Formats: sequence, C-alpha cells, structure tokens
Amino acid sequence: MNCIKEGLIPTKYFEKTKQRLSTANGENLRVKFKIFDVHICNEGICIKQPFILVKDLGIGIILGQPFLEIIKPFKVKTEGITTKIFQQKFLFAFNEKPITKDINLLKTFSLFTEHSVNLIKTKENHLYFMKQEISNKKLEQQLQTSQIREKINSSNLCLYPLNAFRHIKRHIVSLQYEKDFTKQNIPNKKDLT
Repeated sequence: MNCIKEGLIPTKYFEKTKQRLSTANGENLRVKFKIFDVHICNEGICIKQPFILVKDLGIGIILGQPFLEIIKPFKVKTEGITTKIFQQKFLFAFNEKPITKDINLLKTFSLFTEHSVNLIKTKENHLYFMKQEISNKKLEQQLQTSQIREKINSSNLCLYPLNAFRHIKRHIVSLQYEKDFTKQNIPNKKDLT
C-alpha cells in the first residue's frame, strides 16, 4: 500500500477507514485513516493516488504497489525508479540509500511486469488473428448458403479467375524474313538525317 506517516497531514484531509495493514513479517500496523486524493508530482506530471496513514511509520512516505502499477513498465537503478510517461523519462529518486536486496526485488518485479506486458501483447495479437480467421470462416459459410449462391448465379458477375482472359490483349505480329539481313543493316539516327 501507499503509506504516509500519521501526523504529516492535517486532519481535515483524511477520512476514517477500517482497512488493515501489516508488515512483511506479519506485524499489524496501527491504521485509522485514509486519504484519497494525494498527488505525487514529478517535473510537472502528477499522479493521483490513495494513501493510508500509519501511526509510528519509520519513514515519512512509502510509495507502494498501487503506485508501481501506475508507472509500469519501470526500471530500478541505484538512484531510483525510472519510467516513461507520455514519452518523457522520469526518475523517482530514493530518499535513502537503498539496500541491494530491495533493489533486486524491485528489479525482479520490473522484469516480471515487462514480461507480463509482452505476453499480454502477444496474446492480443493472437486473438486479433483468430478473430480475423473466424470472420473469414463465417464469410465462407455464408457464401455456401443456397440463397447467396442463387444471387451470385442470377447476377452478371464474372466468376472466372482474373487471369483467364489475359490472352485477349495479346497481339500476333508476323515479320517478314529477309535472308541477308544483318545487324549492320539496321538504320540508326545519324543515317536518317
């Protein structure tokens, strides 16, 4: 979850919540309030996210899974998390020097997310081609119905293959054969002037 240390935000901005939250080791955190409209801004781009207020949080703000889902795909570097939003590159810098284990965990999540996005795109392409194939099969089936066959037969449609009449535009030319004709006997431009 996205978390803010209780006491950093004035009470007029948050609401009561029954949501529960615990640490990775299973320890329950003291949560009573939630804020729905927090804007995380970076170089003119703002991302609206909900946050939970946590009493006795060791750090001021934690950007959690909901935030990471919004900015994915992203890359994790030692200085922070980089992503592209509207074709512009952004860096969300770490407040404290990160622990290598945590960076590796985020990198794994980042790679998994990128793999998932590629997998989804592949599946979408596959679905598109399957839809095209189904559409073509339906069209074939419709063309086989007796009503459509009758309409085709009764109309003046040409049912022959397109190249069936290609020979019509051929011209047969016969040339006279001259016995002693050679290449040198062909008149050229300078001979004609």
